[in-house]
Amino acid sequence: MDDQLKRLRKVMEKSAFHELNFSERMKSQVHKAIQKESMSEEELILHIFELLIQEKTGYELMKLLLARGVRKWEGEEGLLYTLLHEQELAGTIAASSNPSGERHYRLTNKGKRLLERKYKQLRQSRFSFKEQGQE
Repeated sequence: MDDQLKRLRKVMEKSAFHELNFSERMKSQVHKAIQKESMSEEELILHIFELLIQEKTGYELMKLLLARGVRKWEGEEGLLYTLLHEQELAGTIAASSNPSGERHYRLTNKGKRLLERKYKQLRQSRFSFKEQGQE
């Protein structure tokens, strides 16, 4: 299979993509677009819940998400606050403000239980994949 892919790439370089050039900026934009769309909302919420086990501001949360490679809200940071507000209404996240007006978010007990259920589901699915691979 590897040889077939290498041959296909050589043929495509000589024909279809011969005159096509991408600048580094264009490559970066393509990678960002792919990254933004490749993660489900459930996965995004899981990342947020993991980070909110300890209280954080929205800004801290955004920086940590970017460090994890979650670029869903890059350039549209307000959408993160919309999701945080939705989770607050659902009772999985609690928010509080300090005297300077800075909002801090943390996971509620309901959010912690939901996170634990997700971890359990992941462990079970990994176990089931391992079983299938051993057959």
